[in-house]
Amino acid sequence: MLGTKEYTGIVIEGNRLKIARVKNEKGKVRLVQLDRISLINELQSVPVASQQNGQERESEPVDANDIFGLDELEGSGQSQEDINIDDLDEGGEDMLSLDMVDEADEGEESNGVLLYNALMEIDENSVEVGLNIEAGETIFQIIRDTNFNEVKKKDLIKDIEEKLESIYGVQKSNDMYAYEIRENGSLILSSIEHEPTLLDLVDEAESLYEGKLFINDILPDEISVVGILKANYELEPEKITGIIQFGPQKTRLIFMKGEEIWLVSPIINEGTETKGFLNTVFSKILFQLDTGEVPNLDKIILANNSIGREATSFFEDNFPDIPVENFQFNSEKFDYGDQDPASTDAFTNAIATAWAASGADNEAFPELSLMPERVIERQKIFKLQWHGIVLLLLIFLAPLTINYFYQQNASQIQSMQTELSRLNNQIQQIQPTVDAANELSSKISNLREELVLLDTLSSNTQVWSSKLNIINNGVESNVEGSWFTGMQHNEQGMQLSGYTLFRNQVPQIVNIFSEATLQNVTTEQLREAEVYRYSIVIREFTRDKSQYSPPKPKDLEAILEQ
Repeated sequence: MLGTKEYTGIVIEGNRLKIARVKNEKGKVRLVQLDRISLINELQSVPVASQQNGQERESEPVDANDIFGLDELEGSGQSQEDINIDDLDEGGEDMLSLDMVDEADEGEESNGVLLYNALMEIDENSVEVGLNIEAGETIFQIIRDTNFNEVKKKDLIKDIEEKLESIYGVQKSNDMYAYEIRENGSLILSSIEHEPTLLDLVDEAESLYEGKLFINDILPDEISVVGILKANYELEPEKITGIIQFGPQKTRLIFMKGEEIWLVSPIINEGTETKGFLNTVFSKILFQLDTGEVPNLDKIILANNSIGREATSFFEDNFPDIPVENFQFNSEKFDYGDQDPASTDAFTNAIATAWAASGADNEAFPELSLMPERVIERQKIFKLQWHGIVLLLLIFLAPLTINYFYQQNASQIQSMQTELSRLNNQIQQIQPTVDAANELSSKISNLREELVLLDTLSSNTQVWSSKLNIINNGVESNVEGSWFTGMQHNEQGMQLSGYTLFRNQVPQIVNIFSEATLQNVTTEQLREAEVYRYSIVIREFTRDKSQYSPPKPKDLEAILEQ
């Protein structure tokens, strides 16, 4: 059962922060509050510098398609055209209710102070957060031509790092990439050029915040949205779902086949603040369908839709045969609390980030976290600040506790030691008997093996004597005036020929045997008497094959049956 602790998702979109606070209550994620903060200064990405020939240079990503043979690659486009906020349609992102927007106070001097104030409003003592990597900052590569379940991890890591170095121009640490091997053996790789810009802002705010700030996860926007989609939707295995993830200045297209990411299209450098960006998105979708990278499209879901009905109507008109909807939360898993459901349309990624930080439906989120190792280690130290005191106290109390329980059970321990000593003596006394019994058992086993061999060798040693006895006994007891002239074995069985004085005696001779066939009967004159010559093929002399082996004594049979 999930607890009721509060988790906060903080995401950056251009020059704004979106904040979503959720709680886990009775197996459901309950929305507590949504906020948006406009930053004083837009956060700047710090490019990674590499050393070559003693000089620093900024790494420039190169086309990875020829290097990886990958399915998709991050794109870069023309700088988007800024528009006046007054030109935005009603219902746009900047028309959200004022109680959801915290503008910078005139006295505040930095973005760090803004975030610090937001943390203090959430909780003065402790805050658990999830952070995002803004859509478009992450390069996604899907490799399907190799079964990576059969590749050794050491070789896989080496290959990934070499190829990322070819793309970025510098060697990448494991903090800058993450990968997941899927059930079918394909691999999805995500990588970034620099540490998340939002992390720097959080570090600045944390230096002011006197409480404990725990970062539970750092996920690319694309991954958190995919995770929350899998947690709230039933996705059919062969159906392709298109996710259009809106942003103020960027738009990302994600295509999923069933529950797996099929394709992450290059970033579209136009967003809700750009005129006509919907037409651009529409053309990009058509391009993916025309090239065959996306074989078909069964559903379109809009994430972070801050312009409302205008967007859904546009795609419904242009894709009349495809269902189009804003992201919908599953009522069995999500509770809107006191919030207006319509207000969540523009906060899909913020809620998704908080959802991931809470640990709810953890299996739905791809394992592509990009949280730096230094943050993980730093938070281990924070957690040990009070865990360590408890641990030292337990270590101090351990000898006293052990001595207490020893004194309480000393008499029982002594009694059990005495009983153990007595049992050891009895074992030593009976050991010669056990050894003798084992020796006898070994001899009996050898004797039984010899008897089995003797029985095997004696089996079927009386075949011909038994067959001749059957013939003699049968003729003597049932047939008079008959004699045999020949006996020969062939492929059909034993062929028996002879003479008889009476024709009706021939069937009697056939009936002596369990399975025999009369071949022919002819009449001849012998010494002025008419006799009958016959020929019989015998296939089975008797059904009881035990007659072919000598009888075994009952004692021997009992031994063989053991």
